[in-house]
Amino acid sequence: MNIFKLTRIEMVRLLYSLKGLGDISPLDILVKSANMPAEEAASHLQIPEFLTRYERKKQKKEYGLSTNEIVELGNLCELTSLKSTAIQNWVKRDIKDLIGHPELGKKYSVEQAVILLIVRDLKSIYDFEHIRAILKVAFNTISDRSDDVISPLAYYESCARVLHAIHHQDTPSMKDSNLQQIVEQETDLIRHHFEELSDAQWVKIRQIIAITVLSILTFHIQATANKMTADIL
Repeated sequence: MNIFKLTRIEMVRLLYSLKGLGDISPLDILVKSANMPAEEAASHLQIPEFLTRYERKKQKKEYGLSTNEIVELGNLCELTSLKSTAIQNWVKRDIKDLIGHPELGKKYSVEQAVILLIVRDLKSIYDFEHIRAILKVAFNTISDRSDDVISPLAYYESCARVLHAIHHQDTPSMKDSNLQQIVEQETDLIRHHFEELSDAQWVKIRQIIAITVLSILTFHIQATANKMTADIL
């Protein structure tokens, strides 16, 4: 079995599909990203069981996720590493007030799962106190979706767009700019996706998107350095 990673943009499509939105199923998104026929993918890829169950049901509605499924889902994505023990601790103790109770029976909604993915991204730099402060900028009452400035999925998608843009741009001269400036410039380019926000709201949202992207890049640099160290020790 091969382990592969979705790009952040592909992960966004998968999350929308799990919400019952879009014309392509979660499993089809996964198979398409691997660039191989469905029959071959079934025997060569580690496809989470919950995605095949969702496919069999053929139901156009949101899929509720267990904590283990959230871990499986998150680990499909590039620049992401989740552990079941960590997620269990987060929802039961560390960020219980952020995530709230499961919204779909005993399962978590896609938006709740996305909050956990965002928390993981921010954990590269921040402790839970700072993470709460950052998330309150976007979500106000964090466990109440009705007063969000932007939704968790819109937040996650924005970070994905900025990372995608950085990945596909020519390598900039560090004499002319630095990483913070690059991230902020690319974040400015997605302003049109948030026309409903006032300029004052956008200034805050722009900042938390930029710092989240920087945190994701920090995790990537740390993981790369750790791998390089492991290769020589």
